[in-house]
Amino acid sequence: MDHDSSSNKEIQSLPAAGISETLGLLEVIDDHGGEEKSYSLASELNIETDSLLTTIKAAEMFGFIDTPGRDVILTPIGKQMIETEMNTKKQLLLEQLRKIELFAKVKEALESQEEERLSRDDLLKMIQSWLPNEKAEDQFETLINWGRWGEFLGYSQDDDYVYLDQG
Repeated sequence: MDHDSSSNKEIQSLPAAGISETLGLLEVIDDHGGEEKSYSLASELNIETDSLLTTIKAAEMFGFIDTPGRDVILTPIGKQMIETEMNTKKQLLLEQLRKIELFAKVKEALESQEEERLSRDDLLKMIQSWLPNEKAEDQFETLINWGRWGEFLGYSQDDDYVYLDQG
């Protein structure tokens, strides 16, 4: 397998949803027996439809839910995510982040650097080249938020650089 094989995979943009909103969605679905209609979730969570759809997309990207038709169904890993303690939640999220192509590209880029870190500006340029139709700044924010939560990435605001946070 050649070094650039991952570049053949499509890089999906990250939905601008927070981890806490995503976990909240999983809790509500679980409260309804693990399955709910998408249109009834907006009123239950008291959020706008656009925000709900963004959160559903994030939960689906993580593999925590499936969305056949208008149903939103909790997956076994989604159920595990809400029933476990915090350190296990972080480990589960880390495993899911490793499956997302944008995180794989960032990991590859960081590992190619001598100090295994990138400046914020350099990473923003890379994100823009990988996802030219997206706002790189928005993708960066979500990448850092998810990456920190799952202990995949670290970000030093003082020095403005990103690094891998994996032992």
